[in-house]
Amino acid sequence: MEKITQNVYTNTKIRGCNPSIVFTSEGAVFIDNAQWISTLLEMIDFAKSKGPIKYLINTEPHIDHIFGNHWFAGVCPVVGHEKVKDTFFLVPGEMDGYDYSVDVITRQDKESLPLMPSREEYVVNMPQITFNDKMSLKVGDHTFNLYHTPGHADSQIAVHVPEERVVFVGDTIFSDCQTWLHSANIDDLINSLHFLKTLDVDYIVPGHGPVVTKAYIDVQLAVIYKWIGAVADGISKGWSQDECIKNIKFEELPVDIGQDEMMEYIQTTNVIKCYNYVMNKNK
Repeated sequence: MEKITQNVYTNTKIRGCNPSIVFTSEGAVFIDNAQWISTLLEMIDFAKSKGPIKYLINTEPHIDHIFGNHWFAGVCPVVGHEKVKDTFFLVPGEMDGYDYSVDVITRQDKESLPLMPSREEYVVNMPQITFNDKMSLKVGDHTFNLYHTPGHADSQIAVHVPEERVVFVGDTIFSDCQTWLHSANIDDLINSLHFLKTLDVDYIVPGHGPVVTKAYIDVQLAVIYKWIGAVADGISKGWSQDECIKNIKFEELPVDIGQDEMMEYIQTTNVIKCYNYVMNKNK
């Protein structure tokens, strides 16, 4: 794990999201959790060695952020946005969330496969504490300001911890890796990025990729505008959606760890999302 501040740890070197822990005077608060069981259990043991686990906060409903919720059932309350239940534990394609998780663990965390609960035993463990626009949790000497930041997902949130000058933004930001727009509301995403600029922080923990500063918000905005601009240019040339998919690719950045096979999917779905966005704007 990487130590970001005196009380904040994260892990940006594994497949899935950047699972993080904030230590308070009353115990640990997890923000998202690891998709690899071995790493997840190491982080839980690390947290418990310092005291109780008080909360788990989910920044979004996507499985790479919430797969490990099972291991927090009966341990602590789970917190998230009220809309999180609408798409919780869903994955693209024909697999359900459980089969997808078994497939990932079999391919990339094989030594943990015996630790995977059976389908019958697995607890999805959706958030029990939810909110709409914003909410604050006071845990010991720390404040957790939760803000609805829709865009990547309707239920996306940011977790601002002012005492540590850090904000955890989930997949509102992808740093130094491919940005996934497949589920995005682009206008909401742009608005949420501008909102993040208003927070007084030194560190941003993104959903994927290295920890960044507020300066990276403009980098993320530029990536989104680059996609929109390229597709808008293609439409102005008379290209169909299929022609845009064929001709527009931004493959310079890698896919986030462990998902190299998803490059084509990202390129295709990003074009489709931007094509529909531009066409709707032109109506």
